[in-house]
Amino acid sequence: MIVVIGGTSGIGLETALHLKSLGYEVIIGGRKDPGNSLLKFCSLDITDEKQVQTFFDKISDSLEGLVYAAGMASPKQPITNFNIKIFDQVMKTNASGLLLCLKYCYQKLVKSKGRIVVVNSLASRTSSKYSGVEYTMSKSALSGLVKQLALDFAKDKVLINSVMPSMTATPMLIKNNEQSELEKMADLIPLKRIASPLEISKAIAFLLLEENTYITGCAIDINGGQFLSG
Repeated sequence: MIVVIGGTSGIGLETALHLKSLGYEVIIGGRKDPGNSLLKFCSLDITDEKQVQTFFDKISDSLEGLVYAAGMASPKQPITNFNIKIFDQVMKTNASGLLLCLKYCYQKLVKSKGRIVVVNSLASRTSSKYSGVEYTMSKSALSGLVKQLALDFAKDKVLINSVMPSMTATPMLIKNNEQSELEKMADLIPLKRIASPLEISKAIAFLLLEENTYITGCAIDINGGQFLSG
């Protein structure tokens, strides 16, 4: 069994569907039911610790993997417009929500020697062209989390990694941008196109499933050449 947190849309939903197509039992947790009959949905607000605990208490001990794809962005603004409430909301959703999930599912992952994949962002490698500083800070926090917990989890043979996508053609991106804007975004990418959600999902699946036996504390960059770490 694999749990996808934030699996109700975008990269998370595409990942859940891809894993299901590979034959895995998948449960998605999030605020809005995607209405897909192939997937089991459980309502979850990952900023509410009691809800997180209840969610994982109901998950069987056969949990093999966790994908954390929950996330929210913030508008880019001058620092003089900084809003602590927006900052707290972004950090709770993008970073501390993952800590709560790990708190309540880790012992199940220990039993299965499971794997964790965090959906991070190119913003934590460089900066964000389109979102605010709150978003970039939250994604940078995830990078530190993955590196430190990889060492903490190694003794239990639990692997934790991340993927670092750039602009991806999710329904939200397409809905919120005119075609001309999408074309401008693509033109800034060396490969001259925006990634598809499935391209991100395949990398997540590789890190999550049995093909990965020795990678932990690492990130796969999926950005069409915008950040080069080769």
